[in-house]
Amino acid sequence: MSYRNPVIAIQGLDHGDPAVCKYNGKYYLYHTGPREIRVYESKNLVDWEQQGIALHASDDPDHWAQIGLWAPEIIHENGTFYMYVTAALMNEDGSENDAVRRIGVATSDNPLGPFKLAAEPLTDEWSIDAHPFKDEDGTYYLFYNVRNEYTRGPNGVIGTGNVVDRMVDLTTLSGNPTMVVKPEHLWEGNKEHSFFWNEGPFVLKRNGKYFQMYSAGFFGDDTYGVYYATSDTPMGTEGMNDTSWKKWRGGEAILKTNEACLGPGHHVVVKGPNGIDDYIVYHGYEPGEDVPERRVRVGRFQWDGDHIWLEPPSLEEIPVPLKPEFDGRFLPLLEQVNEGLSKCHLSDYHFETNLRPGKNSVSGFAFFVDENNYVKWEMDPSAKTLKVSVHEKAQQVSSFSAELSTDFNPEAYHLFQVVKEGASLKIYVDRVQQLDLTTNFGNQPGMVQIHNGKVAGTIVTKINS
Repeated sequence: MSYRNPVIAIQGLDHGDPAVCKYNGKYYLYHTGPREIRVYESKNLVDWEQQGIALHASDDPDHWAQIGLWAPEIIHENGTFYMYVTAALMNEDGSENDAVRRIGVATSDNPLGPFKLAAEPLTDEWSIDAHPFKDEDGTYYLFYNVRNEYTRGPNGVIGTGNVVDRMVDLTTLSGNPTMVVKPEHLWEGNKEHSFFWNEGPFVLKRNGKYFQMYSAGFFGDDTYGVYYATSDTPMGTEGMNDTSWKKWRGGEAILKTNEACLGPGHHVVVKGPNGIDDYIVYHGYEPGEDVPERRVRVGRFQWDGDHIWLEPPSLEEIPVPLKPEFDGRFLPLLEQVNEGLSKCHLSDYHFETNLRPGKNSVSGFAFFVDENNYVKWEMDPSAKTLKVSVHEKAQQVSSFSAELSTDFNPEAYHLFQVVKEGASLKIYVDRVQQLDLTTNFGNQPGMVQIHNGKVAGTIVTKINS
């Protein structure tokens, strides 16, 4: 099966700054809107159905979010969905007051909304394009865009740059923004060189190194594209004068205008349905379409060593994202999930499910060869622990324990993942690595099982080592 870009294109509507939240096996997409944020739903990243309005701007004349709902990005943590969104004050004539544009948060218990805006913004200066990044230890950072004296471009011309601040919690910043990238070259602005942009941050971590992807150039024409910078730390120590982040090749684009797309950029990276493959979701104009409406596109993201490769925009048909070996994402009963898992015997695999423990302990097999050889896990919500025991030849040979977060909510769905490659077996909860085990099972085929609890979005994908 295949698809063509753009994947969302509604005439008369701008789809700028798309962001995707993956939850319980489905995808939810949001984009910029004047006074409302629309939400779309998909099972495969390419076929989308509009589901309504997730967020409305405030009608309160004293509220910070009256108009210009830009660049929403949504995460799920512990049963709550957090939408980080830019908004502006409204002028008397109904236009946006660009001088008072800030980032704030809205929350919901459902990815479809409705989201409720916080009473106060997160930032107290001109700011847009918020991106929450969760590090391996569970610490959150907010990368976002500002426009001030520190972010001027070449020749001191006005510009915007990306900064980062540590989050005290998911609704509070520490108040110490630190420089990440700012405009340095003439090609990072408009053709008149009267304004420069480094914006739209998205951050990944690989082999201990941080990669911040960003967009540069004028968002309204063919100068716009995607770039990246790297650092050994998410946040340096020198504030707005920090230079920890270095642009790849000094600032060379990895996604740019071609015959299939004009001004590609402001993106997110999301895992495909198999839980392994990465995809970039971004916006761009249709070449030859003389309207200010950006369309949503999906393309492959791959690592070439420590370099990011993005699939160029194409007019051709593109293969749809791959499904997992076992796809139990939407099976309603645990018995059905386990029946499918029992038929999936692999030596190297990626397993994930969204697990809702409830009040009682839940357990399962992270790897099961036979009744005498297996790796068992048990999650205790009351003690907030994850315990794992390794059994070989009917004997327990080792056991391990990890502490879950102190605010772990047993009534929420939590992303639970097991990655087995040879003798290595790693377990993650909510994208934080809890345990890294070495076993003697090597290349023996085995399966995963879930004994109890409620599950959704369950998959197993073979890893080709």
